[in-house]
Amino acid sequence: MKSKIQEYHNNFFTIGKTKILAFTIMTFMAGTILTSCGETSKKDAKTVKEDTKELNKDLEQGAKDTSEEIKTTVKADWENFKTASETAVENTENNIKDLREKIAKASQNEKTRLTVQLDKLELKNKELKEKLAERAVEFKQDIVEFNESTIESEKRFEREFNHDMKEMGTALKDLFKNNED
Repeated sequence: MKSKIQEYHNNFFTIGKTKILAFTIMTFMAGTILTSCGETSKKDAKTVKEDTKELNKDLEQGAKDTSEEIKTTVKADWENFKTASETAVENTENNIKDLREKIAKASQNEKTRLTVQLDKLELKNKELKEKLAERAVEFKQDIVEFNESTIESEKRFEREFNHDMKEMGTALKDLFKNNED
């Protein structure tokens, strides 16, 4: 997934830089021709102006095409991430239910302590579920702006979400460890 996004990201910048460089060179050449030839005919100036307009249109179309590629890639990657994350959240909910059953068999002091800890983890899981749902709504309603920074933004969101899920998984596994030591 990362390599695919990086590939599109690199292609965007390579294409973008190339087109911007070409536009800059064309504009510079047009300006040089116009200023160095004081006797340049109006026809030549008009041709250069039309060429510059055409080049601008090409650059705009290239940027639009690249934006569409980014949008398609980011949306596809999001759907994969969303599906995997929803499964992870659901599995965590199931683990919490199982741990509640295990806590019911513990001593009264341990029940209280473990229930408090598990309640905190359950709240964190609900927060992550809501965070994921909010992000899904943003994608569904096209609130997400698709440009070169979108790729980095999505990577950051996924990294943070996965980190939080991993921490929660570790905390759930360690819940009874303090009890067993």
